Amino acid sequence: MPTEWLTLPEPQPTCAGAPRGTLNWSDRLRHFGLMAGKLRRNRLSLSSLARIQPATRRKVGTHMSKAQFARQLNLPETVAMSVALMAPTTAMVFVTPFLAQSAGSNVPLAFVVALIGVLIIGSSFGRLGRKYAHAGSAYGLVKDVLGPAFGVVAGWGLTFTYVLMTAALLAGTGEFSSLAIEQATGAHVPWSIPTLVGAAIVLGFALNNVRISVRMMLLLEGASMLLIIGVGVLILGHSNLSAGIAVKPFLLNSNGIVGIAHAMVFGFTSFLGFEGSATLGEESKDPKRMVPLAISFSALVGGLFFIFSSYTQTLGFGLSANAMHAFGADPAPLNTLIQKFSGSAFSASVNAGAAISFFACAVATVNGSARILFALARDGYAPKGLAGLHERSNTPRAAVFVVFPLGLALLGLGVLLFNTPANVLGDMSGLGAFGALIAYGLVVIASLTEYGRTDLAKRKVFALALPVIGLVLIGWVLYSSVYPVPASPVNYFPYVTLAYFAAVIPLSLRHRKRSAPENVSAYIESGDLTDVVSVD
Repeated sequence: MPTEWLTLPEPQPTCAGAPRGTLNWSDRLRHFGLMAGKLRRNRLSLSSLARIQPATRRKVGTHMSKAQFARQLNLPETVAMSVALMAPTTAMVFVTPFLAQSAGSNVPLAFVVALIGVLIIGSSFGRLGRKYAHAGSAYGLVKDVLGPAFGVVAGWGLTFTYVLMTAALLAGTGEFSSLAIEQATGAHVPWSIPTLVGAAIVLGFALNNVRISVRMMLLLEGASMLLIIGVGVLILGHSNLSAGIAVKPFLLNSNGIVGIAHAMVFGFTSFLGFEGSATLGEESKDPKRMVPLAISFSALVGGLFFIFSSYTQTLGFGLSANAMHAFGADPAPLNTLIQKFSGSAFSASVNAGAAISFFACAVATVNGSARILFALARDGYAPKGLAGLHERSNTPRAAVFVVFPLGLALLGLGVLLFNTPANVLGDMSGLGAFGALIAYGLVVIASLTEYGRTDLAKRKVFALALPVIGLVLIGWVLYSSVYPVPASPVNYFPYVTLAYFAAVIPLSLRHRKRSAPENVSAYIESGDLTDVVSVD
């Protein structure tokens, strides 16, 4: 077999940061022996590799970008990505009435159940994250366990979610900014103006070093959450609680378990984005420790925030049947309660805080989707031009210039389809949830596949049960989202999602197949064969 066309990669930093030394010919032969063993494990033969004729020899590894992120983010900066992408403030501004419609006074109890479910799903991200660190988030975690095809589904699923959320969040930024300005000054500013201003600033942050973004996101989202906590304290101060009333929202009411189960669908989707830190797997200083910790911490803090805020809103409206009906029908419950207990001045502050939270989350979705697209392109599942990093900012600017305009375009489409920014916010977020749930399900399956046999052998019943429970919860949320059949346009969302996957996944896999010879593509997927070049 000729060896003149088989070359080893130039010395590159390994994942641990140690440089590879220059290999002499004895080392090269030893390396070739290792390669042969790996080829056999991948059910490929050396003869199939040798069948690449000189006339068709070409570089098959060049579509894989050698660009590397700088490992620069500490733990708080890594946490910031998940917190901002989850955007706890935004959920408390408009989601709680949907839970009240199903659970009545048990809204905070529904969030307790949702938190437990999210922590269970987060444990799958955590276990895989302690072994794999990847900029592609669910794509990277799934492909190394279930194979590239499933990884591609997970990656494009989260990209779908994040880009749709960008559109929704920009609409929310404009809507709540306009409302806050009008309440504070009396001047009416069309929502489109703060939306476009916010979009320009979002792009500016996304194009620059990620440390600037994550620090800003942590500061803004933290300030917004403190503002909502202040509203909750204000409500509690005016509630004159007795012990019996104080615990009633956590005691199962007449709506029963069925009411909790249906409310949990909205509670669960309030956590979407908690996995955002996984997109920083190649930028955290110690990703296999920091990323799992950031995901669990963000889910826990967000969940406790949801429970407290929904509890105070429930008490603020009152626990009677009429009060719960009013709660469920109120599109802006926080504004109603602030007007009731404080006045319009504080209401303007809360709306400004909500606008800030929407903005920070939009920065996070652009950062996250750009990194997943970068990772897909780096492995050949998207055009290779998207796999570059800007030399100065160390950001995937080419990918940003794809996902950001797509988000703006979807915002415009949403306005045409759904008429108002409030509808764009709700419907685009709801549509995006389907992509994330599919990605979450694949991560849980990957965790069960990776560790299930070992857990069973060691009789780790609890560890084995967690991903199974996680799959049941995800399945329930998906099922409840399609049956009973929801009203239009939500009833079309599952089919839009399926159409998206049916179009994007074959194109992505075909692009990868065209980028590498068929008889070595499976081996390249393992990451072991990094470069096959011609010297003709």
